[in-house]
Amino acid sequence: MTTPGVSTVSAHRLLAGLGDGQRVSRLDLGWHLSIHGPLPLAGRKRGAGTLAATVDQASLRGRGGAGFPFARKLAAVQDGRRRPVVVVNACEGEPLSGKDATLLSRCPHLVLDGAQAAAVDSHATTVIVALHANSPGVQPSVEAAIAERSGRDRIPTRIVAIPEGYVSGQASALVHFLNGGPAVPTTTPPRTATKGVDGRPTLVSNAETYAQVALIVRHGAPWFRSVGTREQPGTTLVTLSGAVTTPGVIEVPYGVPLTSMLRPSAPVRGVLTGGYAGTWIGPDAAASMRWSDASAQGVGASLGAGIVMLLPHSSCGLAETSRIVTWMAAQSARQCGPCLNGLPAIASAFAALAASYCDGQVINSLHRWAGMIDGRGACAHPDGVVMTVRTALRTFADDVDRHLAGSCEVSA
Repeated sequence: MTTPGVSTVSAHRLLAGLGDGQRVSRLDLGWHLSIHGPLPLAGRKRGAGTLAATVDQASLRGRGGAGFPFARKLAAVQDGRRRPVVVVNACEGEPLSGKDATLLSRCPHLVLDGAQAAAVDSHATTVIVALHANSPGVQPSVEAAIAERSGRDRIPTRIVAIPEGYVSGQASALVHFLNGGPAVPTTTPPRTATKGVDGRPTLVSNAETYAQVALIVRHGAPWFRSVGTREQPGTTLVTLSGAVTTPGVIEVPYGVPLTSMLRPSAPVRGVLTGGYAGTWIGPDAAASMRWSDASAQGVGASLGAGIVMLLPHSSCGLAETSRIVTWMAAQSARQCGPCLNGLPAIASAFAALAASYCDGQVINSLHRWAGMIDGRGACAHPDGVVMTVRTALRTFADDVDRHLAGSCEVSA
């Protein structure tokens, strides 16, 4: 990384009150209200539906990785005759992500505010906060926040512990579990927005997305759009890890240079953006990238759920990718061919490449299997693995040649 920059590029919207001058471990309801003020909510009259228009004007997109427009999700659950259910998806199965845990352990009321706003606007019957089981520090914080809000919220809120797993946080997997099934993705129509929890229209969105909703309700769309880019306004949370001097979660406006977010602790071999189902890019590409979907696509990267991991030059990119792919193959739901057969085959081949126990045929096999898998899974899980593999082969092309010749620059 040629330009280390700084690690505090932040508008302090979501994380207001947790930065310089007000260092507290958790914002209780009193602190929360002193910083953000009360939450303005629409009246009880059915059909108000004003929130969808406001978040549409703000161009709010989901912060869970897919980036789907929140207004379209909200409008979809308001079309039916049955009152919907609102689900806060805080199941952070991605090992490199910590943003949702940060929000719910340190400023849970912002997330709960956004869920209440969506629930009141859509006339929902209940709010469900879905957490992975054994979430240290997160569930107690949310339980305390719900207790603090007793008698204030219009829509009842409850917590449901979801079995740990990478795919269990996928929207259809959540709904499947909440309806009494295993926490694995389903391929039904109808969509969850039409028929989800208890057969009701169900709004499932990421914890950070609801926190952004809470701010938009208070301050309006123009305020939200006053930072970021025209195409991608607002701020977002990014989890930094790897060879950085200050790992953790930061808040940045969209469009800032990637290098301004980072202070590398060592020379960098590669940058993983988007997490385990993300993309590898080299230091030169990272130096020219800004934190936006458009800029990321220009260098072959993806933002995913807001993750950046710096791989030090002292580590092997192929070995790290092999570890990721092996883990991802084991995390599949094993209910379709691409996951049941394709991912283990790719993991085995990549392990052979990382160990230099192969010839050039393994590269042909990896590309062929990636082409056979891409877009054919029951969910997007195999597609993410394919993307990680393809970008690793491109970014670490010199290392691939060395490994095929029986050596590795790191161990040489």
